[in-house]
Amino acid sequence: MIDTPTLDLSLGDFKDEAMTHLMQELCTPITNIKTALKLLESSALKPAQRQKYLELIRDECDRQNSLITGAVRLLALERMSGKVSIEAIYLSEVIPGVVSIYQPLAQEKGIELGYTIPDNLPAIFCAEIWLREIAFDLLQNGIKYTPEGGQVFVRASIAGDYVQLEFKDTGIGISTPEIPKIFDRFYRIRNLADESNNSAGLGLTIVRDMLTRCGGSISVKSQLGVGSQFRILLPTQ
Repeated sequence: MIDTPTLDLSLGDFKDEAMTHLMQELCTPITNIKTALKLLESSALKPAQRQKYLELIRDECDRQNSLITGAVRLLALERMSGKVSIEAIYLSEVIPGVVSIYQPLAQEKGIELGYTIPDNLPAIFCAEIWLREIAFDLLQNGIKYTPEGGQVFVRASIAGDYVQLEFKDTGIGISTPEIPKIFDRFYRIRNLADESNNSAGLGLTIVRDMLTRCGGSISVKSQLGVGSQFRILLPTQ
């Protein structure tokens, strides 16, 4: 049984256009699952084909779960905006702990995971819960799309009135035409299609929105087959 969050249909500030898009996105996995189940009824199905359709059902269930989870996160972000406290935070007190959570996963995949967060950096101003979520999302993406033997690193430095937090990986990368679209709601990177990309296309949207609400920003540089570098600017005053 898939553990799926309950979707609250009292949408508040969630725009009608976004809701319509969400409903369309949710219909696609259901259609694919129903098609696969119908094909599985054939008595002439070969074992390899049966396995293929079973994997399709699993992947589409994961995708739908990701869509619902992402939608719930977007709703929570919208509703929490006026209630979350923007406070002074030192990255050295937050980021190492987040990285340590992902060390077992990185080791399991044969990926080198590390960080450099100087102790003398000024405090940044953000909601700690959002900073943790931002780091979780970017680390998870980096590890997910980096092959065995690769590297994922987090580095922080001063950049004028901001602190720059960089998430760099040696993963599969993103094609140049897609880079401007990756923060769009529900956008799924096409060159990840063969990598069992079951994401909802909401993670980076949520990261950008949380940073915007903290007065920060995010940018990315990437090259196919080389890796990606996400740069976050967080205000220090």
